[in-house]
Amino acid sequence: MTLLSAATLFALPPVLPRLDAVNFKPPAGDRVTLDNGMVVYLMKDATLPVVHITAFIKTGKMNDPVEKIGLGEMTAGLLKDGGTLKYKPEEIDKTLEFLAAQVESSIGNEEARADMTSLKKDLDTVLDIYAEVLMHPSFEEDKVKLKRDETLEMIRRRNDDPGREAVREAIRAFYGPAHPYGWRTEEATVNAVTIEDMKAYHQNYYKPNNIILAVAGDFGSNDEILAKLKARFGAWAKGEVKFPVIPPVSIKGARQVYFINKDIAQAFIVVLQKGVKRLDPVEYPLTVANEMLGGGLSSRLASEIRSRKGLAYTVYSYFAKKPDYGYIIGYCGTKPETYSQALSEMLKQFSVMAAEQAPAEEVTRAKDSLVNSFVFKFPTPFELITERASYEYYGYPGDYLDNYVENIAKVNPAEVLATAGKLFKPENSLIFVIGNSAKFDKPLTEFGPVTELKED
Repeated sequence: MTLLSAATLFALPPVLPRLDAVNFKPPAGDRVTLDNGMVVYLMKDATLPVVHITAFIKTGKMNDPVEKIGLGEMTAGLLKDGGTLKYKPEEIDKTLEFLAAQVESSIGNEEARADMTSLKKDLDTVLDIYAEVLMHPSFEEDKVKLKRDETLEMIRRRNDDPGREAVREAIRAFYGPAHPYGWRTEEATVNAVTIEDMKAYHQNYYKPNNIILAVAGDFGSNDEILAKLKARFGAWAKGEVKFPVIPPVSIKGARQVYFINKDIAQAFIVVLQKGVKRLDPVEYPLTVANEMLGGGLSSRLASEIRSRKGLAYTVYSYFAKKPDYGYIIGYCGTKPETYSQALSEMLKQFSVMAAEQAPAEEVTRAKDSLVNSFVFKFPTPFELITERASYEYYGYPGDYLDNYVENIAKVNPAEVLATAGKLFKPENSLIFVIGNSAKFDKPLTEFGPVTELKED
């Protein structure tokens, strides 16, 4: 028998037990519809004496009138800050600060939200304020002026971060500035918004049958919290909501290069391609393909552009789903003197993904990364029940979340290749670059016909 020395034993890799595949089934919670059409998701959590509520209101920035872009944002931002019929703004702020509670409202391109956090002992008081904010905002004139000034200042400063500017303007060029997906607020459109506009916007969209609530925390029984919700919202009458017609997306099918010349230290590169509509089952192989391409530090973009060639610190890819066609994006910040090398490598990696089947080990590694991170996506019951409510809001089937891991795990290398081959078409991509062209190592015209834009 051969005896191994202590040094040899310590040099050998440890023998670890084989781990089973992740089998995470998120709890379902409960779903109730009130008589006025308001949908309520409930999940009890007595870990801490706290209650969280989020309301999803079916509207978004893309519903603004074209001559008043910013109306939805102004309205959502003033639900609390503009006061209510029952509470003055200062009274709301003072009460919430004293109780260490929060009530906030916001809006995105496709959703408006109103969030509330309260200690269990103060729930009745804070819920009264929250309900008033949702149902009866008053939009006091002095607060409207403050909000308008704040919005105008954000417009004036919107180009302070050239990386964010590059992504925003690339998406705007991709969809066209006339399409709601490509809109941005302007001084003229914000100044055109009146208090009466905000009241009419609220009256149209903020109706109980246009809202989904997600409630989690130490609220006692379902009957107890539902009684509190019905006492505040039960008399709020349902009604018809009028939505604008969003025009179909029209995306050019040839390579386009857009450029803003700006004397900055880095060059920022965005590559955009036509993506998928929401609810398209191709999202599962596309999710795996994106994870392999630019989803993390071990992805192809990061490995080649950041680690091996040292051309960038930040490089990644992702895709966004829309009711109409979304987009697939690659992003990189690099030195202007080497911008062409980074851009060429980005385009190359998209092409390789579309042309060559990836090794099974790489696909498995990407799927494992997605599944393992999925488990940690819901650190609290509130995040989980909010996620379930959001999926209903966006029209996903009720079992979408429950089957997500299984659907990702089923993806195989052939499906990844087929999806990449269908969607990754860098020859038809929109390329957007912001940087100092005097330092560029190659002219942008080598990548396609260039349209130079003025920063505004």
